[in-house]
Amino acid sequence: MPQFMLKLEDIDGKRFTLRGPEAFHVTRVLRRKEGSEIELFDGKGGKYTGVIEIVHGDGSVEGDITKRSQAPMKSVPVDLHLYMGLLKKPSHWEWALEKGTELGITSFTPVITPRTVVQARELSKNKTERWNKIMEGASKQCERGTMPALKEPQHFRDAVPAAAKKGLVLLGWERHPGATTYAGLRETIKTARAENKKGLTVSLFIGPEGGFSDEELEIAEYEGANFFSLGPNILRAETAAISAASIILYELGAL
Repeated sequence: MPQFMLKLEDIDGKRFTLRGPEAFHVTRVLRRKEGSEIELFDGKGGKYTGVIEIVHGDGSVEGDITKRSQAPMKSVPVDLHLYMGLLKKPSHWEWALEKGTELGITSFTPVITPRTVVQARELSKNKTERWNKIMEGASKQCERGTMPALKEPQHFRDAVPAAAKKGLVLLGWERHPGATTYAGLRETIKTARAENKKGLTVSLFIGPEGGFSDEELEIAEYEGANFFSLGPNILRAETAAISAASIILYELGAL
């Protein structure tokens, strides 16, 4: 059964009100009527089962909450934050957003680097709204209880030191010497997991189409970042991001 996004402010005790596109989808697309049961989530971990009581003239839906639950907790709390260079083709960035949301990435941060073709000033309000809609749709599709956060763009030189203060920093570098498999990445994650049994914050950095510059690699090395490669093939940035995220979450038991 599909689930629908419900804002926290639209929950009043055992009552809910669904508005806008979500209500339109329920009543006009799926043609649900009074008495129909629907699944809801608030993007903060709360899940609800509701029964439609009234379909108002403005299209909004009002009803009763009959069941509440929380999204299942992971055995070991893992927060994976993806820092990825803005990509030339918006569709490639959006694909990473969608698939990363499905995997369980905690947040996405667009990163500005010297080799980034698209700059932060080119990001419009409409584009960020579109990205949030993509994450919302992906969360609904995979029945995820929480919505990932979309952070403000950051320059690489600022993002790495800030991330290093929070936990483990991993940086994908296609030219990492001798790295023909992800064995090194697996060992790094294994060590970090053993040292952080109560939870772990991982910041994953993936460069834009042109990769990272020598200066950026020096900054990352100074801040204690762990470099890794995904093998001998040169992957697209969005492919590298999702491949690395999958490996990290799997090795941490979160996938």
